[in-house]
This record gives sequence, structure tokens and C-alpha cells, in this order.
Amino acid sequence: MTYVALIEMMQREKDLVEKLNKHLQKELDLISEGDIQTLEESMPHKQKLLKGIIENREGSDTPQGEPMPEYAEMMRSLQQDLVVLWKMASGLNDLSKQFVVQRLNEIDDQLEIFFAGLKDGYSKDGKKSSISLHTIKTGA
Repeated sequence: MTYVALIEMMQREKDLVEKLNKHLQKELDLISEGDIQTLEESMPHKQKLLKGIIENREGSDTPQGEPMPEYAEMMRSLQQDLVVLWKMASGLNDLSKQFVVQRLNEIDDQLEIFFAGLKDGYSKDGKKSSISLHTIKTGA
């Protein structure tokens, strides 16, 4: 691999990670709005971006020798940009996970209240009874 090819690879990765960050931001917006259907439909696009990043990195070896000064400067700049972009992607992903976990906990709390109500039985006239509806009377 030449330094020119390495720089092109880094530039492609930078573009892909920028797209990934936009997608992750959109994901956060969808989670905040509760639009789960659109969120699920957007997942294949996210997977495609991640697969593109992986494919871009395949077969990348550091070239032999020292790069020319202009190549070295371009590579340093791209590396710094990539570090910032990956940190942003990591932060957005962590925030997304927190939102999802928080929402799942809220749903769990609501379901606990619902199921706790089901444990109480009701008599034929609609009043709460201490006997569960699922109690089998054997006559013994």
C-alpha cells in the first residue's frame, strides 16, 4: 500500500464515520420521539455503514519508509479528525443505549403495576376478592 492509498482510505473512513454520526444523531431523535418503527427501519442503513467501515479497513498495511512531509501532515490531520469523530460516535452510541435502557425500565415499571393488579381476583359482582381467578377449587 502506498501513502496516497492510505490517505484515500483514511478519507473514506472519515466520510463514513461522519455519516455514521449523522445516523446516530437521527437515532437519538427517533428514540426521544418514541418512533420505534422508523428506528427499526433505519437499522439496516447503520449496519451498511459499519460494514463499509470494516471493508474499507481490510487489507490496509502501513507503507514502508517515511512519507513525504505533505503526506505526513495530511495523515496526521486525518488521524486527528478520525479520533474526534470516533469519540463522538462512541458518545452518541452510549447515549442511545442509555435512552433505550431508560425507556425499557419505564415499560417494565408500568407492566409491574399491571401484573400486580392481575394478581388480585375479582368476585362475580366486580368487587376485588382475595381469591385469585386462577385458583382451582377441588371441593376438599
